[in-house]
Amino acid sequence: MSIKAIIWDLDGTLIHFKIDWLRARRETVKMLKKDGVPKDILSIQGSILENIRLARQFFESSSYKPKEIEDMMNEVDQVVTSIEYEAALDATAIEGIEMVLEFVKERNMSQAIYTFNTYRNAELSLEKAELSSYFKVIVGRDNVKNAKPHPEHLSTICSKLNVLPSEIIVIGDNHRDIEGALNVGAKSIAIKNNLSKLINLEILNKADFIIEDSNIPIKLIESIEKLL
Repeated sequence: MSIKAIIWDLDGTLIHFKIDWLRARRETVKMLKKDGVPKDILSIQGSILENIRLARQFFESSSYKPKEIEDMMNEVDQVVTSIEYEAALDATAIEGIEMVLEFVKERNMSQAIYTFNTYRNAELSLEKAELSSYFKVIVGRDNVKNAKPHPEHLSTICSKLNVLPSEIIVIGDNHRDIEGALNVGAKSIAIKNNLSKLINLEILNKADFIIEDSNIPIKLIESIEKLL
C-alpha cells in the first residue's frame, strides 16, 4: 500500500462548521480601519486572509515599523482566535465521519489534522466532538510560519508523521486544502457542502475525487479505497 496517512481538514470536514466568519471578518475590518488602513482597501465580503494581506501591503508601503505591523496583526489574530474558541466549545462531529475514521484506523494508517484553526482550538474541537483518539498529529496555523495552501503546512505534517507527500491523502472542503495537496504532489478528496458555493470551485474540482457531504461515509470510504 503506497498510502500511509490521511490528512484531514477540520471545520466542515470532520466537524460541523460553526465559526461565525461574518463576525470575524467584521471585527478584522473594524480593527484594521482603527489601525489606519483606508476603508476602500478593506471589504467585509473578502476573506480575513485577503483583508490581512491588503492591510499588510498598506502598512509596508507606509511609515509603519515591522514591529508595529506584527503587533497589529497579532491583535487581529487574537480576536479571530477568540471567535474560533467559542465555536470549538460547541463542536460536533459530521454524521458518519467516525465510520470513516475507524476504516482508516483499521488499516493502520496514521491520521493528522491540517487546519487553519489554532492548535489549541483544534484540539478542543476534537475533544468536544469525541474524535481526539484518532489523531497522532495536529498542525494549526500557529504551528507554521506559512499556513495552507503553502507547502510548509503539509510538509510539516509529513515530517511529523515520517511520510512523504506522495504517501498521503488530503481530505477537505475548502479549495485551500486541495491547493495545498496539489502544491506538494499529494492525493486529495474534496468534500462539497453548503459552503462550497462560496469558495474557489475551480481548484476544488482538481481533487482526485469529489463527493457530496451527504454521501459520507460510504462514498468517502470508497474514494479512499480507490486511492490506496
